[in-house]
Amino acid sequence: MKKTSLLVFGLLLFVYGAKSQSRIGLKAGFNLANQTKTMSIPQVPTSEQNTETLIGYQFGVFYKTMLSKNFSLSAEPAFSVIGSSMTLVASDGKSYETDEKLGYIELPLTLQYSFNKLYFGAGPSVGLKVFSKLSGFENRNFDITSYKSIDAAGNILVGYGLSNKIDINSRYIHGFMNIIKDPSYAKTKNKFFNLSVLFYLK
Repeated sequence: MKKTSLLVFGLLLFVYGAKSQSRIGLKAGFNLANQTKTMSIPQVPTSEQNTETLIGYQFGVFYKTMLSKNFSLSAEPAFSVIGSSMTLVASDGKSYETDEKLGYIELPLTLQYSFNKLYFGAGPSVGLKVFSKLSGFENRNFDITSYKSIDAAGNILVGYGLSNKIDINSRYIHGFMNIIKDPSYAKTKNKFFNLSVLFYLK
C-alpha cells in the first residue's frame, strides 16, 4: 500500500509538471555508493563493518516548476542502483570480494535556489526497493531478503545549466533509517553521490 501511494504521488507530481509551464526532461548518470554497517550478532562484538565504494548508475525523468524568480521545486523520479562492496570470509576461511547491490525507484524532491546558471537545492528523498543482491560470495549470486522495502533519506545538490537544453547536477543522498528488517542483527544506512546529465524536453 505504501509503495502504491508513493508511486501515485510521484506520478501526480510529474503530470502536474507536464501540464504547467514547468520544464520536464530525462536524466542519466552514475552513482558512487557506500553503506554504514554496524553488525550485532551472537559471539561477535558490535562493530563497524568495513565497506568500500560501489559504482552504480541512475536513469529517470524530472520536472522543475518555478515558484518565484529564484526559487523552484524539482522532482527527479529515477531508477538507481546503489549499495557497497566488501570482503566476506566463508566458513572455510577463504575471502571473497563481494558486491551488495540494491535497486531502488527513488523520488527526491528539492527546493532549489538559482543564480544565473548555477543552482543549489535540498530536500527529502524516498526509495522503493526493487531488488537486493549479493554477488561474488563463493562465486555465486544471492538474493538478500533482510532489507526493508522502503528507505527515507535527505538530499542536497548543486547544478549548472550548460545550455537551454542541458544541465548537469551532482547530488548527495544520505539515508536516515536502518534498512535492515531485524535491528538486533545489524544496522545499515545507505549513502551515495550521484552525477547526472539532464536533458530538457520542453
